[in-house]
Amino acid sequence: MSSEQLLLRAKSLLTVKYPYFGMLASRLKHEPSDALNSYASNGVRFLYNNDFLERRSVEEVMFILTNCVMHHVLSHQQRRLNRRGKLWQLSTDYAINNLLSKSGLHIPVGANYNKEYEGMYAEEIYEALKSEMNLGEGDAFDERGDSIPNAVAGDQEISDQESFGNIEGIADELDTADEVQWQYAASIAQEVAQRKGAMPLGLERLGKKVKPADVDWRFELYNAINRHMRNNYAFMPPNKKHIHRGIALPSLTSDTLSLCVAIDTSGSIDDQLLGAFMEEFKTIMQNFPSVKIELIIADAKVHAHHTFISGDPMDFPLKGGGGTDYRPTFDYVEAALPMTTMLLYFTDGEGSFPRIPPNYEVLWALSRKAKVPFGRALVIFHL
Repeated sequence: MSSEQLLLRAKSLLTVKYPYFGMLASRLKHEPSDALNSYASNGVRFLYNNDFLERRSVEEVMFILTNCVMHHVLSHQQRRLNRRGKLWQLSTDYAINNLLSKSGLHIPVGANYNKEYEGMYAEEIYEALKSEMNLGEGDAFDERGDSIPNAVAGDQEISDQESFGNIEGIADELDTADEVQWQYAASIAQEVAQRKGAMPLGLERLGKKVKPADVDWRFELYNAINRHMRNNYAFMPPNKKHIHRGIALPSLTSDTLSLCVAIDTSGSIDDQLLGAFMEEFKTIMQNFPSVKIELIIADAKVHAHHTFISGDPMDFPLKGGGGTDYRPTFDYVEAALPMTTMLLYFTDGEGSFPRIPPNYEVLWALSRKAKVPFGRALVIFHL
């Protein structure tokens, strides 16, 4: 069977057996390339070595296409932050291939698959791999070691097998327009798959539809943070306007001004939403470099607390997957961060709230419309 026939057959079978994956795979325009040893995908085109592809079975081509499109759909590059590139790519590949296996796709020998990582976030897998390799923050990492597949190295037999872990061939960054198109395509594919009763198993955490809200939520969010900064005057450094008169007035900026951010990692927060939350946190850090951010990771309990200022590497694990209880987060803020004047909480709004509102401002960055007993609710996504 020619490579062209293999690709058409694979896309056709995916559309019939796995409509969700099939519709997404059909978006990739395929074309041969003698410059490649195996394959590559940049989110628009699927390039392949003709000889390599003709040695593949239909099931193997189905896997390759599906693995490629899921990397694009999940926008894992948004969540990389300052993690090691190759190790992060491997972590995302493990997360995707566990989902594909659970959905019933054939996982070829040589693919990055380990059942031990089933149900784990890519961030959790990253931390597990880093621990297994005994890598500290400043340790060197062998980018070409056995831990990271290299599809273009070795003899033909080894290259063919390792090609199924060809994460180097998947674009690490997508153009903004392409990224939006993949998100939209994923939402349409979900609707089609659900109508046919064929939503793949294992994709429950990926299956919620995300659309931009009707309001300019970014303007509202940043306006709230700006207001928080303006309202929190500090005497260090002082306003120099009246220093000559012996009067020290507060200035509008402070090296110690902080913003408390909490991210809900409960089971009701799927991978797409988690990625969106993480991307917005990253954007806040870039847009407000003079602010120190206290980041809390929590579901029904507080899993971690990290402090970031401008220039700090944002490398941290995301743990969760349980129920949602906001009370431990508010208790933690009161005990560990008593000077907090504003808490920004990324969540879906479904959980147990404190009975008594805190004495600081609370902004709920919600993934859907939900009633909150206090604070300001800002719907940043519609589900």
